[in-house]
Amino acid sequence: MIFPLPSTGAVFSASSAATWTRGVWQGLLPDMIAGIFTDTRTPIPGALFIALRGPHFDGHVYAQQAFAAGACAVMADADATLTGDFPVLRVTDTRKGLEALAAGWRARVAPCVIGITGSAGKTTVKEWTAHLLSAVGPTVCTPGNWNNDLGLPKSMLAMPKGTAFAVLEAGTSHPGEICDRAALMRPDSAIITNVGVSHIAFFGTEAAIADEKADLLRVLPSDGLAVLDADSPHFAMLASQVPCRLVTVSLTGKADYSAFDIDVDAGVFTVVERATGETCTIMTRQPGRHQIVNALQALAIARHYGLDWTGIVDRFASLPGIRMRWERIERRGIVWINDAYNANPVSMARALETFGAIDSAAGMKLAVLGDMFELGSDERRLHEDVGRHVARCGIDMLVAVGTRASTWLADAAVEAGFKREHVYRTTDIDAARGFVTDLLVPGAYVLLKGSRGMALERMLE
Repeated sequence: MIFPLPSTGAVFSASSAATWTRGVWQGLLPDMIAGIFTDTRTPIPGALFIALRGPHFDGHVYAQQAFAAGACAVMADADATLTGDFPVLRVTDTRKGLEALAAGWRARVAPCVIGITGSAGKTTVKEWTAHLLSAVGPTVCTPGNWNNDLGLPKSMLAMPKGTAFAVLEAGTSHPGEICDRAALMRPDSAIITNVGVSHIAFFGTEAAIADEKADLLRVLPSDGLAVLDADSPHFAMLASQVPCRLVTVSLTGKADYSAFDIDVDAGVFTVVERATGETCTIMTRQPGRHQIVNALQALAIARHYGLDWTGIVDRFASLPGIRMRWERIERRGIVWINDAYNANPVSMARALETFGAIDSAAGMKLAVLGDMFELGSDERRLHEDVGRHVARCGIDMLVAVGTRASTWLADAAVEAGFKREHVYRTTDIDAARGFVTDLLVPGAYVLLKGSRGMALERMLE
């Protein structure tokens, strides 16, 4: 089974909290701590309120409010001034204290931790890996996109006792962040989905991004497992950083798990396992070549941890949908593909290729594409690359939303041969919604894709 995100995953004593954080208690100690929370708008009775500080907020101001809402105690910085009479765990820094609690709880629960990172596809691979492993033992995974400096430790503290597998996602937008996240989660196995130019504004080069992702591999134990795509242009470098067993996947050549007889549109393929020579036909119901790679990576982990082929077939047949990740929504004869959670040049290209290949039975295919952020000095070229991709992907209409998409992306599409009269440009989501509503007829397909800040899912409101 996959545990749902519990309100109180971690349950530990006040003395354990002090030991893990090297903190000092003030006041009457709570009998037991049942979870943690960091936002007084979503309090958890009996839990520890962690008073975090940020550029525009100070959780210490809300300590009394948290206690009144049911917190058993408050974790506070050593130098913070608090008003009220309640138990306080004083630590040097509450962000570090949160991480220390997560590390302590991880050591106590002692699950097999599978760490996942990549420029695109990591949430899909995380969800699929967890779904497969749940047939082997109790499994948790990072909820939503909790993959940053606060989300990862909170994910770890959501693990209940008895967790066998924890599938944890590690995101990065600046150099050094994967190193920190890897040190906290201490993975037993790791998957790098791919490497692209996501957040390149902060890294400079794609090679630097690959090196950042490799930090997840470098912390693996000698008896651990790394899963890599052998078709990746960065494979050789990534493989050189693996200190343990390496398992490869491929769509084009020999690997530990290779796919053939691929039906991209139906999401069906046959996999051959090199170690045994066994073959198995898998149905994911998710279109796109990139989804075949995602499936191979997930099943490689599942095979390592003992799931047989019957179990793998059954689990793939019951894959859950992931909100705003190729989420298919049908309304009044229109098929919406909501892939609007986020976007970078890699995921944009994959989405366009998959969308263009859909057999729409003569229905219109309209792509609503938004700006991509954090691309640095190359942002114009990278938007233009996506525009040229639009022109060759079999798409009928383009709605370009945002200052970048409506200029660079749209211009490049037209220059590459896309009909100018089939392009609608705007910086306003409401205007885009009105245009699309007027244009669509039953049988049409619509793709929504853009960076998170564009919030293109509002097209469905």
